[in-house]
Amino acid sequence: MPAYKDENTGTWYCKFYYTDWNGQKKQKLKRGFKLQREAKEWERIFLEQFAKNPDITFAALYGKYLKFKENRVRPSTLESQKNAIELHILPYFKNKVVSEITPADIVEWQNALLGKRFSASHTRQINAYLKMLFKYAVDYLGLSQTPVKSQICKPERGNIDFWTPEEYKLFSDSIRHNIELYTAFEILFYTGMRKGELLALTLNDIDFSQKTITINKTLAYVSGVYVNQPPKTQKSNRMIDVPDFLLAEIRTYVSKLYKPEPEQRLFHRSRVWLGEAITHTCSRINVKPIRVHDLRHPYVKPTTKNIIL
Repeated sequence: MPAYKDENTGTWYCKFYYTDWNGQKKQKLKRGFKLQREAKEWERIFLEQFAKNPDITFAALYGKYLKFKENRVRPSTLESQKNAIELHILPYFKNKVVSEITPADIVEWQNALLGKRFSASHTRQINAYLKMLFKYAVDYLGLSQTPVKSQICKPERGNIDFWTPEEYKLFSDSIRHNIELYTAFEILFYTGMRKGELLALTLNDIDFSQKTITINKTLAYVSGVYVNQPPKTQKSNRMIDVPDFLLAEIRTYVSKLYKPEPEQRLFHRSRVWLGEAITHTCSRINVKPIRVHDLRHPYVKPTTKNIIL
C-alpha cells in the first residue's frame, strides 16, 4: 500500500486499483494529504468501506429506482414520490457518489429541510422517500448500509376535522342551487366515498334496482393527464348500499345530463373542484372549512335523510 509525494506541492497522494461493485477493475487517485500515513490510511478505509459499494452518483441511483418502481406502484403514487424527490432531495445529493454519502451529510440535509417549515407529516414523508432510495441501494446495488440513521422529527398529534350534521346541512343548503355540486357532496357525505372514487364514477357503477354503487376505480392526475386507476387498496374495491333518497337525487342529476353514456364520468371535473367549493362556500356562510377527505370521518349508513338531519 504505497503512497507518493507530489514534488510540486509537497503533499502526498495515493494511487491504486480496486474492483468495483460491478466486478470491474478501476483506478483511484486521491491527492492533497499532508502526511504519508494519512494517504495510506485513506486508501485502507476506501478499500474496506467503499470499494465494493456502488460508486454511482445519487442521480444515477434515482434513475434506477424509478425504473424499479414504475411497474410496482400505482402511477399516482410514483408521481407523488417523483415530485417530492426532485424538488427536495435530488438537488442536494444528485452529484454525490452514493457510497460516499455519510450520516453527517444526511443530518445536514435534514436540517435544511426542517428550515423550510413544512408540516411534520410532510417533512417525515420526504425523509421517508430518502430512506426508500437508500434501502433500494442496499437491497439491489450492494451498498453496505444506509446513511439515514435518525428520524427527522416527531409526528404531530393528529387532529381530525369533520362537520356535524347541522354544519353539513348549512353547507349543502347553500349549494343546492348547483345540482352538480350538491349531488357530488351528497354522495360523498352519505357513502363515505373518496374524492377520486367519486370523480371516476359512471352510470355503469350505479345499480338503481339493487340500490348499490360499485367502487372499482379512482381518478388520478399523472404526468399532466387525468387517468383512472385501481382504488387505493384491495379492500377499497367494494359495493356500497345507497339509501332511497340519495338514489332519487342521483336520478334527478342524471336526468339533467345530455345523453349520458354508461362509461362517461358523471362529474367531469378536476380533483381541485370539490376543495375549492368548500373554501369558497365556507367563507360565505361562516362554516369551518374542512378537507374533502374529512367528509369520510362521520360517515354512517342512513336509510332516510332524517336520520342524519
